[in-house]
Amino acid sequence: MALAREGGHTVEEIDLPYIDRDFMADFCKTVAATVAGMMRLEGARVGRSVAGDLERATRVIGRFGEIASAGEIYAGLQRLHATSRRLITETAQYDAVLMPIIAHPPLACGAMDPKGADEFVENMLDRLHLTRLLRFKPLLGQLMDKSLWFTHWPAIQNVSGQPSIALPVHVTEAGLPLGIQAAGRPGDEETLLSFAAQMEKISGWLTRRAPLKAPA
Repeated sequence: MALAREGGHTVEEIDLPYIDRDFMADFCKTVAATVAGMMRLEGARVGRSVAGDLERATRVIGRFGEIASAGEIYAGLQRLHATSRRLITETAQYDAVLMPIIAHPPLACGAMDPKGADEFVENMLDRLHLTRLLRFKPLLGQLMDKSLWFTHWPAIQNVSGQPSIALPVHVTEAGLPLGIQAAGRPGDEETLLSFAAQMEKISGWLTRRAPLKAPA
């Protein structure tokens, strides 16, 4: 925000209370249905099941998409579309809406892999085909939280279709990038690119380099 003000922009804090857990749940169910459909199409293309070629978490997501009814997915899509229309309407007065890209500093490779009880639950869902347990809202919510706790903000524009751009304007004390996302009006990429160019110049991110640590 300080950089935007330095660039001569007026910055105002706003709330988006309707982007809530129900919105994210509908998003996750739609993604699961999409993964299921892609697994079917790819299986038909190669003439065999592709489940064994996928990561365990992807198999579980695809199977969950298979058990969700068409009516359930359609209703979720309509809610997502309605929320998107409201979001686009209420933010149209702003040239850009700034929000995080990630909710925490960057993690080491493999840091988000399930471990302990989480790995056990994922294994049981996969090996025993207990995907129907995800129809219980508390379990689905628990897995959803673990999946989205790091990058839930970009999901908003994945749904609304608004143009957005990642701006690596900040680094942590450890030298790791921690940027923001700027989302704009539909069809108004020009404003976002102009804003990004200005932030690029002011922040000096072109001359910054994160420390490179090669594994032993």
